Amino acid sequence: MDLWGLLFSARLWFFVLMLAVSGIVLLTVVWFERKAAARVQMRVGPYHVSPWLGGYLQLLADAFKFIISEPIVPRGAHKLLFTWGPPLFVTLAFGASLLLPLTPELRLIKDPNLLPYGLVFSLVVLLLVSIAIVIIGWSVNNKFAYVGAAREALLVAAYELPLVLSVLAMFILYGTLDPLKIVEKQSILVGAVLNPFAFLVYLVATAMATARFPFEIADYEGDVATGPYSDYGGVFLVLSFAGGTYYATFSYSFLASLLFLGGWNLPGFAVGSWPQDILGHLVLAAWVMFKTLVLMLFFAFLRAAMPVLRLDHTLALGWRGLLILGVAAVLWSTALKLAGL
Repeated sequence: MDLWGLLFSARLWFFVLMLAVSGIVLLTVVWFERKAAARVQMRVGPYHVSPWLGGYLQLLADAFKFIISEPIVPRGAHKLLFTWGPPLFVTLAFGASLLLPLTPELRLIKDPNLLPYGLVFSLVVLLLVSIAIVIIGWSVNNKFAYVGAAREALLVAAYELPLVLSVLAMFILYGTLDPLKIVEKQSILVGAVLNPFAFLVYLVATAMATARFPFEIADYEGDVATGPYSDYGGVFLVLSFAGGTYYATFSYSFLASLLFLGGWNLPGFAVGSWPQDILGHLVLAAWVMFKTLVLMLFFAFLRAAMPVLRLDHTLALGWRGLLILGVAAVLWSTALKLAGL
């Protein structure tokens, strides 16, 4: 491939856009989360860094402070798992989003025969994130980390099956695994309207999977001192407690924007072929990321609005509430499919 073809490669643009846009989205979400929590608690929130932007760049200063800090491996910790757990966490969390298409042309998987499996593999990778969290907690010689890892393992039992059922319900409804066709079938009504049961299950299960309030149980500071991350500091803390958690929320929200919110469907907007109409594809990509951002802001707002649930209440909600609602979502999609809708 010549230099000109490389510069206009859809895969290269996709990868660069995902890195840049996901960083901006995470920066915005963390800023909003801090400001919303501060407003509820009658505080100002971050403002020392970039006060003219309302403290928008505070996260960059915090990240820089942790990155230049000395990484310390506690005595008695499993050194290999302790040091490789956080990179594994953030790699799985962000890597899941790379398997999803940003627009019909901006995608990593170009083979149309493999494209339908990208969405499934993305969900599988996201479900593996919990294993990385358990590894992080198990690698530390700390009782709080052990308790947090055990809680994370229990939470998987509460949200994993309902989450899979909600996605399965949408596959049944659309009759395909191809994300391009899934988005195309939402040109009139989005999936959240066609099957609100599946959408509700997906939202609650995502909040559980990403430790969003009221399900911040495995790493609740007032209970288990940040749980699996209690002995982490420096760049390890940035990769795990901050980066991995928020990137997982990003990937779950990105997947939801394709399954439930119509993806890149923008009424009245037509786009040409790549690379002749680069601007048009960038507009569609921005539309998808806007939907992803809205979902992430919703999860961030939960921190300011919801208290933390007990572990037994959360497990009961998963098995007695979400699981039943997930089965109802599958039955609803089956009924709509049989009715020819």
